[in-house]
Order: sequence, then C-alpha cells, then structure tokens
Amino acid sequence: MSDEEEDAGADKSDVAIAMVATSSLRLPPAKEIVAAAGGRSSKSPSLLGRLFGAKPNAPAEQQWQDKNLVFNFRDGMIAVALMPGPIPWSDLEGPCATAWWWAEAAERMRAHTYHFIVTVMGGTIPPVERRVILTRLVSAVLRHTDAVGVYWAEGTVVHEPTSFLEQAEGISETQIPGPLWIDVRLETNDDETLRCFTTGLAPLGHLEIEVPRATLKPQELLEFVGDTACYMVNTSTPIADGETLGRTATEKFKVRHMKSMFDRGTVMRINMV
Repeated sequence: MSDEEEDAGADKSDVAIAMVATSSLRLPPAKEIVAAAGGRSSKSPSLLGRLFGAKPNAPAEQQWQDKNLVFNFRDGMIAVALMPGPIPWSDLEGPCATAWWWAEAAERMRAHTYHFIVTVMGGTIPPVERRVILTRLVSAVLRHTDAVGVYWAEGTVVHEPTSFLEQAEGISETQIPGPLWIDVRLETNDDETLRCFTTGLAPLGHLEIEVPRATLKPQELLEFVGDTACYMVNTSTPIADGETLGRTATEKFKVRHMKSMFDRGTVMRINMV
C-alpha cells in the first residue's frame, strides 16, 4: 500500500460510527448486541469446562446502563447509546436529497424522534473488518427496535431498515455491501458530461475515486465506479498511479493519484475523456 493510501485510511485510533434513527425509546436486548459483535453468551461453558468438568468463571453479563451499552471487544471497545433526540437535520438533509434508492428518505428521516449511536473504537481491528462488525451491530439494533432508518456517516448515505438488513446478509471482509458504506455521486458538468466521485473509501484504507469528466451513460458510470470501489476493498488491491482500468480488454482509462476536485487531499482520479 502506498503512502497516500496509508494516509487515506490507516489509523490506529480508527473509530467506526453509524447512527440508527428510531421512533421510540425501545432498547434492543443487550445479549443480541453482544452476539452480533461476535461475543459469547455468559451461559455457554468454555470448551475446557465441557471437556474436564471444570466450572468456568462466567463473565459478567452485559446490561444497559442509563440507555448506554458499553463493553470491551478484543483489544477495543463497542458502545451503543440511545440519544434523547433526532439526528440533526443538517447532517441528514443532503444524504436524504441524493438517496435515489429510497424515495421516502426525507419524509421518514425527518419524522424520527430519537437515535442510536453505534461505535466500534480503539484497538487494532483492521478498517474493513471494523466496518463489518459495525454493520452487524447496526443490523442487530434494526431488528430489535422501532428503527426508521440508518445514517452511515462515513459514506454520507442513508438507508431504509429492511434494505439495509438485506444488503448486510452474508457480509464479510471479502464481500462488503458497497452501497451501504460508499456513496457514488453523479453530477452534470457545464458541457453535459458527467462527473462522479465516491465518499467512504478513505476510512476503508483506500483513496477516494473521482472521475472529472465522462461520456458514459449515468448507470454505466455508477456501476463502473461502484464496481471498482468494491473490487479494491474486497481484494485489498489498491490501484497504482499510472495503471489503467477498463470494462473490456481494449478499454483503457488512465488512473492518476492527484489532488482532489474538492478539499480532501489526494484521490484516485480516473481520466475517461
């Protein structure tokens, strides 16, 4: 991995965070959250205890404390907190307006009254695995609360609960739910060409992708950039400066690592025209 890619996402203090908008104060069972993180029930004996008849010292069962659930996980920590108010609309307005996959996003998210903050923090869990764990935690919250939507802050995207659960099914470090984590945004240039850019790749340890000008059809450009992003993450394969990409053996788009069109450092620019 290049210096630019390390700067983009590798951080020992990496904090993965998502928010679940909800319409009530109903809390999910603590045991479901622990199980989603990969924890073991305190009622399950250890293998050593089963084999040799020893009575293991069961860890203290996790419980909600004043609407907060915090517990150690590996060498880090997981925290789920129910906040006494909605997610600020200033954070949601833009993502809701561009959520073409969820027509009712603004209406549904405007109406929520409380929200959960779900966090995986500290430790040495790699960035992609950390978001896999976070996705499983969010899924557990969705299944056991009156959730109305998810705000994945790193990608500045919102999701309908049922859709989130469906896309999160079977998640792994080599099969990420790209649309849940990564926003691929299209805009029209003054000359009627399209430009495209991602948000959400940097926390995963990769450079964000930008296409300043393209003549592909909108769906083709979305799929090309989205598929490229998922390929990079699923295979842990950064695209080097100077390499080419294409959908066919003859199509060759040059990749350059260079300053972003926006104020966000170095990106992976794909020159398509």
